[in-house]
Amino acid sequence: MERRFSIAPKLEHYGCMVDLLGRAGRLQEAYDLIQSMPMRPDNVIWGTLLGACSFHGNVELAEQAVEFLSVLDPWNPGNYVILSNNYARAGLWDGVARFRKMMKSSQITKAAGYSFIEEGGDIHKFVVEDKSHPKLNEIYALLKSPLD
Repeated sequence: MERRFSIAPKLEHYGCMVDLLGRAGRLQEAYDLIQSMPMRPDNVIWGTLLGACSFHGNVELAEQAVEFLSVLDPWNPGNYVILSNNYARAGLWDGVARFRKMMKSSQITKAAGYSFIEEGGDIHKFVVEDKSHPKLNEIYALLKSPLD
């Protein structure tokens, strides 16, 4: 890129390459590229590799990505959850337990998932396992009924 177009690659260019290599399943090449970058990789670069490792089921490189992410973005629970899910898919239950215990002891928590629905000009928020909505019974009855 530099020789042909006289453009020095920036962090964003490397991020795109890591993403492309990761999507193609070329995870070791993506990791090697990160290691050879002339600038320090940020949490986005390592998070991109982690996501690709999760998609392709590469536990070893996912662990390495989380090692760096634990320094760059230590309070982001998503990184630990992705690795824990990777362990679970691989049947590595000791890894799942170890990371859940570490998250609990470090008080790193993942926010509950939620959805918003607009109905009649009102916006309703639904949180996972929340039973406090005033029309809860009507909503569940509707969800359980067959759609016509």
